[in-house]
Amino acid sequence: MVTNKFCVIGLGYFGSNLAIKLAEYGAEVLAIDKNMEKVEEIADKVTIAVQLDATDKNALKSQDLSDFDAVIVAIGEGFESSITTTAILQEIGVKVIYNRIISPLHQRLLSLMGIHNLLVPEAEAAEHLAKQLLNPDLIDTFPISNNFSIYVVYVPKKYINVSVIDSKIRQNYNLNLVTVKKTTNSPNQTKKEIFGAETIGVPIPTYIFKENDVLVLFGSENDFLRFMKE
Repeated sequence: MVTNKFCVIGLGYFGSNLAIKLAEYGAEVLAIDKNMEKVEEIADKVTIAVQLDATDKNALKSQDLSDFDAVIVAIGEGFESSITTTAILQEIGVKVIYNRIISPLHQRLLSLMGIHNLLVPEAEAAEHLAKQLLNPDLIDTFPISNNFSIYVVYVPKKYINVSVIDSKIRQNYNLNLVTVKKTTNSPNQTKKEIFGAETIGVPIPTYIFKENDVLVLFGSENDFLRFMKE
């Protein structure tokens, strides 16, 4: 089984909670902060915790981050450090970068740098982001109760050109297919664009899933995670 690898830079409230959640979900997590006290607080809860200044190119390069699934820049004090760290990550070849936004100017600068995975911690809970990082096709979740949620997710590749009845989603995973949205899956498509896409209503059994379809599913977290992994 392939283990997901993530690096979280900046171990404030949001960053530390994200790193811990990712580790709890079974990911390999490298946690970085320049404050040794924060590093020590999280050391036994993640795979590796390292004290270093992320604005130091040589220090960051030494961590060999190019093969990680994603690096999350969660630095929360002054956007200068965040911008510098992000520029270094781009230079050393990190392909997927998420950034915590701390001001409108910070957001604008990151957008100009080509960073589109922008996080507002108050709106993007660490637990939800952890699930999304581990399941890249997951668009959003809406908890209904402690045990059940609505999941909005791109159709898994194995179901493309397969009918609803032949997919056996209900029989095999105890998940109810609420509806399907027809999207274009264009680069950097926003949630607003996805949620505004055409909805086909309640899918008929003979409906054939197409590439770029977005499924709206209802069920338990365990069943959903099993559906995404198998």
